[in-house]
Formats: sequence, C-alpha cells, structure tokens
Amino acid sequence: MMIKKDMKLSHTTNKDRNNCSNIIKFMIKHPFSVVISTVILIVLIEVTGYYMQNYLEKILPFAKVTFDVVIDSIFAIPILMISVYSIRQYLKVSENKMKAEEQYESVVNNIKEVVFQTDSNGLWVFLNPAWAEVTGYSVHESLGRNFIEFVYPEDREKNMALFQPLIKREKEYCRHEIRYLAKGREYCWIEVFARLTLDNAGNIVGTSGTLMDITKRKAMEQELMNKERLLQSVADATAILLTTMEQDQAFNKALEVLGKATMADRAYIFQNHFHSITKKEVVSEKYEWCNKNIEPIIDHPDLHEFSHERQGITRWYDILSSGNAINDHVCDLPVSEREALELKGVKTLVVVPIFVDNAFWGALGFHDCSQNREWTNSEIALLYTAAASIGGAIKRAEDEKQIQRLLRNDLKQTVQSLQNLVYKCKKNDKDEIYFTLFEGKLAEKFGLNTDMVFERKLSDIFREKTLKNIIDYFTNAFKGQMCHFELQYEGKTYYTSLSPIINHTQVVEVVGSAIDITDLKAAEEQIRYMAYYDTLTGLPNRAFFKEQLSFLISYAYRNNRMMAIMFLDLDRFKLINDTLGHAAGDELLKQTSIRLKQVVHEDDMIVRMGGDEFVIVFPEVFEEGNISRLAQKIIDVFREPFNINGHEIYVSTSIGISLYPYDGNDMDSLIKNADTAMYRAKEDGRNNYKFYTENMNKRALERLEMENNLRKALEKKELFIVYQPRINLKTSRLVGAEALLRWKQPTLGLVSPVEFIPVAEETGLIHPIGKWILYSACKQAKKWYDNGYSDFKVSVNISAVQFQKEGLVDIVREVLLETQLTPRMLELEITENTIMQNTERTVETIQELKEMGIEISIDDFGTGFSSLSYIKEFDSDNLKIDKSFIRDIGLSASNESIICAIISMAHSLGMSIIAEGVETIEQLEFLEDSDCDEVQGYLFSKPVSPEEFTALLHNRTIPTNPSNTYVG
Repeated sequence: MMIKKDMKLSHTTNKDRNNCSNIIKFMIKHPFSVVISTVILIVLIEVTGYYMQNYLEKILPFAKVTFDVVIDSIFAIPILMISVYSIRQYLKVSENKMKAEEQYESVVNNIKEVVFQTDSNGLWVFLNPAWAEVTGYSVHESLGRNFIEFVYPEDREKNMALFQPLIKREKEYCRHEIRYLAKGREYCWIEVFARLTLDNAGNIVGTSGTLMDITKRKAMEQELMNKERLLQSVADATAILLTTMEQDQAFNKALEVLGKATMADRAYIFQNHFHSITKKEVVSEKYEWCNKNIEPIIDHPDLHEFSHERQGITRWYDILSSGNAINDHVCDLPVSEREALELKGVKTLVVVPIFVDNAFWGALGFHDCSQNREWTNSEIALLYTAAASIGGAIKRAEDEKQIQRLLRNDLKQTVQSLQNLVYKCKKNDKDEIYFTLFEGKLAEKFGLNTDMVFERKLSDIFREKTLKNIIDYFTNAFKGQMCHFELQYEGKTYYTSLSPIINHTQVVEVVGSAIDITDLKAAEEQIRYMAYYDTLTGLPNRAFFKEQLSFLISYAYRNNRMMAIMFLDLDRFKLINDTLGHAAGDELLKQTSIRLKQVVHEDDMIVRMGGDEFVIVFPEVFEEGNISRLAQKIIDVFREPFNINGHEIYVSTSIGISLYPYDGNDMDSLIKNADTAMYRAKEDGRNNYKFYTENMNKRALERLEMENNLRKALEKKELFIVYQPRINLKTSRLVGAEALLRWKQPTLGLVSPVEFIPVAEETGLIHPIGKWILYSACKQAKKWYDNGYSDFKVSVNISAVQFQKEGLVDIVREVLLETQLTPRMLELEITENTIMQNTERTVETIQELKEMGIEISIDDFGTGFSSLSYIKEFDSDNLKIDKSFIRDIGLSASNESIICAIISMAHSLGMSIIAEGVETIEQLEFLEDSDCDEVQGYLFSKPVSPEEFTALLHNRTIPTNPSNTYVG
C-alpha cells in the first residue's frame, strides 16, 4: 500500500522540517538576541577576514582593494539576508498580535456582561459597552470615577464589607449580589464577580471582573416570595376567623396578619349598614390595622356613617357591589376621590368586596402611604379569598347571635326557620344524655326534628363511629365547659358549639348549635394546597418539603433509622424548553411526575423543587443497595421517549443521593450534598446516579474555579485549535481536517474538552467560544486556500446548545463573509442526539446551511436513538461512525456486522462514511475491506497545530504510525 511505502521518507522529511521550524520560532521569539548574535558574528568574521587577507596577500598577487571587496562580499551578503529575514518575521508576528488584540476587543465589546477594571483607588479604568446598556450611564462619563458612586447608597457599606476578604487576600475572588444605580429607574440588581489585579511584585494595583444584570431574576424571586407569604397569611387569617370566637378580636388579628404579609401600611374593613336615625344605607370603617409610623384613621368622623353620594364615591359602590376590585394609584383617581385620600397620605390602594349570603356587606382594603405600588393579579385573587373567609366568619357570627337570641326565647317555630342546627340536651338519672330540642334547616337535611329525637339518647341518633368522636365534648359540656369542635357527618363538615346552662352551680342542660362550614373548609384546603403543592404537577412543593423534612429527620433520629434524599433533574431540559416552548416543557414535567409516581412507593415522598428539579425522600432505608436499585429503576423509566405535542422526545435524568445520618444531620446539609452528587453525575456523562462522598465538595469547588477561569480563557488567549487529518481510503490522500478546541490554563495545565465543554454549555459561554472557534477555523482554512490548498474541507463541531439557539445560520454567514472563505471548504458536524430535538426546526436550519454550499456531517452516529431511515430526512452529506464502534473491531463480530450495515445503508442513501478513532492497522484494513470512505485517528496523526498541519498538506499523503496510538 502507498501509505506504508512512504513511511521512512516522510519521517526523514518531517524531521528536517521540524528542525527548520524550531530555528525560525526561536528567531521570532527572540529577535534582539538574533541581532546581538549577528553583530558578534560580523565582528568575528571581520577579525578572521583581516588575518586571512594578510595571509593571502603574501601568497597571491592581487591588489589589497580587490581582496577587500571579495572578502566583504563573501561574508556580508548571507549576514544581510539573515538580518532581513529576521526583521520580516518580527514584523509579521507584530501584525498578528495586533489582529488578535482587535479580535479580543471585539469579543469584550459585544458580550452582554459588563467587563470592568479599577485601579487601586477603586476608580474605573475600563468598562465595556455593556455598562451603558445595564446602568444607562455612558462609559465616557463613568471612567475615572469611583465605582462606589454607582452602588445604590443603601448598599454601599454592605458592598465594601463584601470586598474586604478579597482585599485582605483571604479569598481569591468575591461573588455577590448588590444594587447599582441606574438611569431611568431607581436601581438595578447586579451579580458582581471580581478578582485582584497584581503587579509583578505581587502588589495590588486594582480589581477586574464582570457585572451581570440580574434585575429580572430578582424581581421574579421577589414576586414568588410575596405570593408564598400572602398565601400563608390568607391561610392563617382563615384559621383565626374559624377558631377565635370573639368577632372583634378575630377581625383585628386577621387584619394584622394580612397587613404584615402584604407589606401594606394600612389594612381595614368597611361595613355597609343603615343609619341609626335616617335609616338610609351608609358606610363606616369597622376595623383597622396600621404599620408603625402610620397614623390610624379609624377615629376620623368622616369615615363613620357617611353616604356614597356625600363623599362623591358612588363609583366605588357600583364597582365593588358588582364583585370587582378597585386597584389604583391615588394620583390617577378623579379629583373628588383623590383629594379625600391625599389628605390621609394615601398613594396606592386596593379594595375587594366582602359578600355575605350573596349580599354586598362591605369591603376589605389596603393602603400604601410610602410608595406607588403595583398589585399583581395573583395577589388580588388571594385578597378575594381572604374577603370570602371574612364573609364566612361574619355569616357565622350573625347566625350565632341570632341563635343566642332565639335560645333565650326558646321559640321553636323561629328556630325552624334558621339555616343552622339548634339543639338542647339533658341528662337522665342514669347519666345518659338525651335530646329535648332538634330544629333548624340543617335538621331537615339530617331528616330529623324535635318530635323524632325527643328524649332519645345520643347513641340512638348517631352511629358508633360518630358517637365515639363527639361523646367526650358532650361529657365536658355537662361538666360546665364551653366546647367547640368540627363534626364530620355524611361527607359534610359542621362547626359545633356546646354551651352549658348552669343553675346554682349545676349544669341543668346543654344548648348546642351547628353550622355547615364545608365550603369554608374547602376554601381553606385550597389555600393550603396552593401554598404547599405545585399547581403544574400536583406534587408537594419546596415549602412542603422543607416543613416535612424536619419531622422526618427527627423521626429517623428517634428510631435510629437511615434516610435517603434523592435529588434529580432532567438532562438538557433547558434545550427542550427553549426549542419547543414553555408549554412543551410544562407537559414534559407533568409526564415526568407521572412516571416517577409509577416507580416510587406511596410511603415515599416526591417533591418538585422548581424548574426541572425533583427530590424523592425515602424515610426508611435498610441498605444502600435498595436505593441503588431504585435509582437505576428511575433512570430506566426515562428510556422510553416522551410524546410531547406529536414530538418524540428522549430525555434522561441525573441523580444525586445523600444518606442520613452519614452525609448530614440537618436539612440543609442533606439537600446540598445530594445536589452536589447530582452535579457529579452530570459531569460523569449524565443519565446515571451518584452517592455523595466527601471529596465531591472539593470537586464542586474545582468546577466553580474552572467556570471562573473559563470565563476569562478567551480574553487571556488560553484557547487554541488543533487539526486532525481525514484520509480518503481510496486515494490515501489527505482530504480534510477536523478543528478541535483545546484549553491550556496556566494553573490547571491542559484541560480536557470532556471537562470544560459541558461547563461552557451550562453557563452559556459556548456561544462566544463557539463563534470564536468557527471564525478561527475558517480564517485558517482561508490561509491554506490562499496558499494553493483548495481541494479539502475543514470540519467544525457545533454543540447542541449552539445549534438550537436562533441565529446560527446568520452567524455562519457572517463568519464566511468576514473570512472570505468559500463555503464548500466548510463542513459542520452535528451530533446525532442534537438533530433529534425539535426536528422541524432542525430540518429548516440544515436546509439553509446547505443552500449556502456548506456540507453537514452527523457526528457520533450510533450513540443516540435515531436510525438511518430517520437520518435521511435531514439531507446530511456525511455520517461519522462513533469511535466506540471502531474500538471493538476485531473483538466483536456483531459489532463489525453493525459497521458494515451502517456503511452499506449510508451509501444507498447517498452519504459518505467517515470512521473516527482509528488506531490500529487491523481496524484500518477492516474499514478498507468494508468500503469505508474516509478515516481519521491516531494511527495517522494526532491533532496538530496549524503549522504542523500545513506540512502535512504539503505532502498530501500521511503514512500510518502505530506508535501514535492514543491510550487513555
């Protein structure tokens, strides 16, 4: 074979070329050393020439002038040539350096994060254009000013305290969230990442870092906290109204709870009633709660017994009585309304109606006196629920009052017309409790009345189970105690009161009443559900989990039991959410919860923590093996595709597991360690589970350091590209190169792409890095093209995150335009799993790229879930067989059969086959016999620098070199 014959010749040529290349590199790197060496050489030559000339003049008959010319010509011309060449190379390096600096400046000026640098006094010395976009202040007006001037005044002292550990060198960097001043708004939230800048002597000369605008995220967090706090307050207020018998006390407590939760300055209740003299309908403020430093207005005479017409707010009555809320800034109200409220210092108000038995009873209102506040629809909806609870409490109180009045008169006919149940009980000489009265509309629902129960015992009326629940309350009532309890009877809930009638220290009878509170309890349960359960999946939420986990830890401690926390999230969920839309993402989360319920036992607890994160708690674990089997069972249940709006979506999960008491004795430690283990599972390739170990914390810190270093890798020029040749098996010629990214970090050394590429994808850094790779590879390809190497392709890998983001086609078009590279020399490699996501959009993107003249290769074929019949829909040009298949050639006959089948079917579909990872002669011979089109791998060449690849291009044929075989 031609490849084998040329091995020795190629080796000798490469060695000579490398020696020459090393000499040139030294001259470029040390130009002044070369000049000094040249001067010394000239002096030596002059001295040698002088003595040689004297000697030759004695033995040869030539004139002295002639000797001078001859000798100077012999030695000066080569020296002059060497000097000129060295100067030219130095100028070329300077030009490349200037272009690289321009490229770096372009990257810094176009990223969305603010890049900053200060001097030792804290004065801005550099800000990129993102500063103006984030804060509204121009770079020109900001440079030279102290950074603390732009920190929100209330946060300045806190900001300086957060910087102290960095300045004292207790930390290598600081990361914190702080408010900055912003034009056009009060402030913006910023995530600060900063490091010290040191001179060669190690002295602090300033700081540098990034500022990220997180205002939207903070607003969402605050809105969620407000909603949870308000939900809990409505539940607490409802409980107060149900359990506090004294109405004034109940309403004042409920207003205080609601006022504090809403962070309003004033909360109040107005009641519609009839004037004591005129008998016309009027309004009075009934209850009020005020925040500190807010003056109460409940005693103002104009807020009692006033008519709507007199106050000029008939509009309010019409709005509220129709069931609608009033939510306005006072400055936007009509003049008559505005003046009355401004006198009381009100800036914003929200008022919701209170209905009792479908009648407009009054209103629940809230004032903000310090700021113009925007109430959200969800907050107002919760205030409606609170108003409904107040209405229910008012109804109950009115009914109780009516019952008490009627009991005093003991008018049976009147009692019969009541909506509630009223009854009386006495004791016989056998100490048995029997009824003497049983009336009201509820009695009719029970199918009972006084005539039917008169002098009948409790045991004759109620079933044994119901009697068992209530007998103690009746017994205590006959001992002189007031009793209140909830009775569950035939699917309904009744609030029941028992009042002893005492005569001369003896209880002569007990008067009781019952009111149907089923609807009120349902509303209370709904509020609790909203506070503790995820509305999308129906699973318990983070608040419920944190509350229950404390009890479960206490139980495990008391009973000396082991407990497991399993933290899991969906791999690449963000990609699916971004490409198919939030509705598809929500549907995937719902289907995920259903699958988890099918696997987990009902005694265990599944929780949705938020986003795509779930937690499963196993309260009793007898051995780790059980948890391992369950974790694998959960992973296996994700192997079947999800059907989302007609799309088959393959999703895997990564799981982290912490065990009580070995991995923590408290809630925070167990959650944090399970989360750390989950991220380790992701780093190890996703779709697996990991138990927490102590060294994972070290690994997590290393990963954080890697992320921080990666953010600066581009600007520090630590990233570089190497090229691995692709060989045509039929011609044995070099026909292409795959551009591969490498990172050499000063501290960490050469970092594997397997480690830093996932970090770049998760943090979004893959977008600027990916664009840089594409630009650099195209620019290098254009150089080769200009040097006459035009009949080969350069392939660039496109990550799934890059491919699914809108604008990829525009970026490729822009890079080709800037580098002037002909599109036929560019090939884009897309993994098999990438094309399976959002297939319609994938087809459109590939079609647009191919219309530009770019070739498409499907990379890592065989590692995903697609088939060749499915791949053909994407109109790709080449198929790259994953190296895991190539590795088993000669070891697995079935594996070899699969390779042959892939090659045959790909050829029938008009696609070329490329085998990557070829390392042995045996693998090469098998692929030749199987009619494979192209190969690449360490058998021919490891990935090399552009200069080394240029040398390979010059020969166009590359001999095999088994000693290059990659190990590890």
